[in-house]
Amino acid sequence: MKPKLILFLAIVLSGGLFGCASAPPSKTLDVRAALLLSAKKNDSNFPNGRDAVLTHFSHIGQLVTSRGEIIYVADERAVTADTLSPHGLNFIVFFDEYFHLLGKINYVNSRPLWCDDGKLYLFGDLDGVSQTRNYSRGNVVDVSDGFENLKVYHAKVYGSSGGLEDN
Repeated sequence: MKPKLILFLAIVLSGGLFGCASAPPSKTLDVRAALLLSAKKNDSNFPNGRDAVLTHFSHIGQLVTSRGEIIYVADERAVTADTLSPHGLNFIVFFDEYFHLLGKINYVNSRPLWCDDGKLYLFGDLDGVSQTRNYSRGNVVDVSDGFENLKVYHAKVYGSSGGLEDN
């Protein structure tokens, strides 16, 4: 009787050991890397290392449209190369949920700060120049109605539009 009990305990305990084995870590998607790869492949004006050098590329967050579409936001900064007076090239870059490039907005000092639903809040009012669209001045980039219906406007939001002056 004891050999059967010992055999039973051995089987149960060995099964328990396999149950305690750790599973291999799951691969999580590196969103920043996916956005950077897409920008390199799909943006004809992406810094190539010769004319312009990429100095910063960060994933800011994601926006959600009223239709539930995801729009990823990245901050891209570069400097011109081989010039006597290098200058910055700053862009807010937008991608769809499949990491396809939707477009970008140039800025000087109005860095993207955070995303909230369909709104991207900037550091102060948008101060860039666009060759394709004439954007209003404002500290909010709103894609609630989709990227194709992007709006820029000013909202009094602490930390984005003027600090303590915008209570």
